[in-house]
Amino acid sequence: MTGTVAPRRPQAVPATTERDGVGLAARVREARDRLDPPAVTVPAPRSAAGVVPAPALRVDPHAPSKELLAELDGFTAELAAVESPADGADGAAHRVLCRIVDLVADGVPEAGWSATEEIDVELLRATSDAARALHGRAAALLATLDEQDRPGPAAAVGSLVTTLQVVQVVADLELFERARR
Repeated sequence: MTGTVAPRRPQAVPATTERDGVGLAARVREARDRLDPPAVTVPAPRSAAGVVPAPALRVDPHAPSKELLAELDGFTAELAAVESPADGADGAAHRVLCRIVDLVADGVPEAGWSATEEIDVELLRATSDAARALHGRAAALLATLDEQDRPGPAAAVGSLVTTLQVVQVVADLELFERARR
């Protein structure tokens, strides 16, 4: 049998993976990778006498500070903790925060969604406070990246700032709706 076989198109890569949860920490990981890409290891050249030492390379004057990298790593760990399932009041607020991120991916949810999902008003308030705190930290990080003229990492963190602001507004609007009823 002969014929033409159509080439397969690459399958779409999902926006988030199991490791990334809803993708909050992934955005900060992307910013860090843009800021400080992983090093490529080049094997040392060899000669008949053995290994030749590598030449001394100059230090990049545009390299990010260790403090900035530590801040990105700390914020990534904090967001990863938000995305991981945990027990207790903070864990419940984090689960609702991640649920709101899922909901706003398709648009602003209808008023009263928290009542149909049986989310307590106090838990909604804790979620709003958690989103406000994360938004403040992400906005400060974005300001630092802008100040240091790091547009690539700032773009990744900027989308996170917007997402957290939307989560906060949705939680606050839902609190107003619940208070009205």
